[in-house]
Amino acid sequence: MTVELSGKPVARKLLNQAKQTVDDLKKIDYLPTLAIVRVGTDKSSISYENAAIKAMKRVGIEVESVVFEETVTSKKVIDAIIGLNRDKKIHGILVMQPLPDSLSRNDIARCINPKKDIDGLSPENLGRVVENDRTTLVPSTPRAVMSLLKHYNIPLEGKDICVIGSSPVVGKPLTLMLLNAEATVSNLHVKTKDTKRYTKQADIVISATGVVELVTADHIKDGAVVIDIGFGYKDGKPVGDVKYEEVAAKASAITPVPGGVGAITTAVLAEQVAQAAWNQCVE
Repeated sequence: MTVELSGKPVARKLLNQAKQTVDDLKKIDYLPTLAIVRVGTDKSSISYENAAIKAMKRVGIEVESVVFEETVTSKKVIDAIIGLNRDKKIHGILVMQPLPDSLSRNDIARCINPKKDIDGLSPENLGRVVENDRTTLVPSTPRAVMSLLKHYNIPLEGKDICVIGSSPVVGKPLTLMLLNAEATVSNLHVKTKDTKRYTKQADIVISATGVVELVTADHIKDGAVVIDIGFGYKDGKPVGDVKYEEVAAKASAITPVPGGVGAITTAVLAEQVAQAAWNQCVE
């Protein structure tokens, strides 16, 4: 029988941990605060921002929003982030994605103080992932995947894992985190010649492309674990990268969309704000 890997119990656990840290900080009059920076009015960005605010409020984290018009210059956004870096009342900075084409994600990521970089965008924090520094702030979606796998006691050591998607915020850092867990990892991308050649040999298949129903039953072997990070719409309904019904019939465990990895990411953000605040408090 296929196990559905719901993200909801994982999120509850992470939120409870974050709340405990926040409560401990408030006892010494230290108020964890997140600054959310958004450029433009992208619907998915606003939706995620609202979900993040809800998660923060749930654990007692204060939120300040910094919103710019889509026509804003890079200098103005970077100057605002530098100001947040210097503001001792701000403990975490979250820059909403996607950014307009006129802005460089890399330039903006480089200017975030790594100690406040709660979505793990800065080169310094990504470099610490390479070093397997478990105290660093990491990209929220990869950390959500790792938290889910740990919660359901899915072993990683020595396993063959296939990650589809190589973005710098999901696929690449997730591949590194899985390597740090001593898995053997194949990272596939748009130039990969034969996707099925890799996925059909994998014990765990993780897809993070945003291509609706890209992964079908003939992509996986019997008994594989399938983690779906994608999100899109088909016939007006939310779906992921995985053709759920037919893949679930073949997999040993699978995440739903919605309610899987996506349910965990904002809880990870809350936990990382709490962690960042604690680190800054004890410095």
